[in-house]
Amino acid sequence: MQTIFEADRHVPVVADADVVVCGGGPGGFAAAIAAARRGADTVMIERYGFMGGLATAGLVAPILGHTASRSDTPIVEGILREITDRMHAINGCPTWDDALQEWGVPFDAEALKVVIDEMCAEAGVRLLLHSYIADALAEDGAIGAVMIENKSGRQAVTGRIFIDATGDADVAFRAGAPTTHGRPFDNKPESMGSFFHLAGFEPLSDERRKEITEQVREEMANGRFRFYNQGFLNSCAYHADHTSANMTRFGGNSDTAEDMTAAELSIRADLWKLIRYLQQNVPEFRSCYVQQTSPQVGPRESRQIVGPYALTGDDVRTGAKFDDAIARGSWWIDIHCPRGLAYPVHICVVECPEGEDCPYWASEHTKMLSRDELHPPDGDWYDIPYRSLLSVGIKNLLSTGRCISATHEGMAGSRVMGTCIAIGQAAGTAAASATSAQVAPGNVNVSDLQGALRADGQLI
Repeated sequence: MQTIFEADRHVPVVADADVVVCGGGPGGFAAAIAAARRGADTVMIERYGFMGGLATAGLVAPILGHTASRSDTPIVEGILREITDRMHAINGCPTWDDALQEWGVPFDAEALKVVIDEMCAEAGVRLLLHSYIADALAEDGAIGAVMIENKSGRQAVTGRIFIDATGDADVAFRAGAPTTHGRPFDNKPESMGSFFHLAGFEPLSDERRKEITEQVREEMANGRFRFYNQGFLNSCAYHADHTSANMTRFGGNSDTAEDMTAAELSIRADLWKLIRYLQQNVPEFRSCYVQQTSPQVGPRESRQIVGPYALTGDDVRTGAKFDDAIARGSWWIDIHCPRGLAYPVHICVVECPEGEDCPYWASEHTKMLSRDELHPPDGDWYDIPYRSLLSVGIKNLLSTGRCISATHEGMAGSRVMGTCIAIGQAAGTAAASATSAQVAPGNVNVSDLQGALRADGQLI
């Protein structure tokens, strides 16, 4: 590859803080709010002009993992319950009690944006929006600064504790900390996908809805469309004036610009093939339109930090409990085909219709799980251990959200947003404790941390 020499330069330090949170998604904004509320001077760096991560930039809804497996028993409260209450007050989601009766918390992404803005301002979080993490400078096993790029140029942010909430473990990776990537077999992560909002179609009876959905499924089976399900009329939206569908798929790595570019173009083309078909072939959809697509394709998995403990698939499906528990999860081992295959392929299970045509299945099927073995026990949950937030390579680094220490199967469960918010609250609380006690995150008193989380409304 051709290279260009870039001369050394002095980079201005634009912020110094006790806690530097890198990424403003579900794991990041919860971490920043928690750290600031606990008295730590906190800076949060976010690449977009708003926070929320895939909840807002990905239009991903609903917020999953708020109740025990196949149950209405809450397992996450704290900051998640607070943002639910606040969004409900502005007609952005149902009440908390109503949300407990649903499989996830439906919400309006615009309501979530402003609620996070307000909570960060009230807590005293210092924000650097429109700022992209470009590098992390580490020496003697500790990060001293992260480098960012924005309209002001190249800048540096220094701090004492850093929280990697990038989703792709960008900070850990650039600091030289050990990371893993996808499944061990071929390092492929789960496939990506994008939500879209569809509006402008005529009211449909239940019978007609089923007919049209079956019509699209048949076209998928014939190869016209490349979706992994036919549920374009399914709606994860809170408001009833549009649908919010989750059916697109692309196999690739979210930590490369090339794959992200290809994913955006492929998924947008797939969506518009469907829209044009509906406009031309389904009378009720003659005037339908795409109300909104997500500003970015949604990754499910990429890099994970290597911590003292990696959450496993067995932990997920057995409802494992840990002495150093700092959060709870209940989502199942939901591995979307890492090869990016579409209908009739859905999740990676021993029943996969690809069978011997898939190299992974051909090699690993004797060890693969069946579809009915993927869930935690009914009414139960698994703990997220504090050790999974730590890095074995960087002593002043914590992780949160999608990039905690977990296996491919463990991450398939813990990656959902309700769990990420709970992990984020724990990471921020731990970071504040570490700065207050002037110790590394690995030396935080876990019993005290658990007590602090319970005092702040979290279920531990």
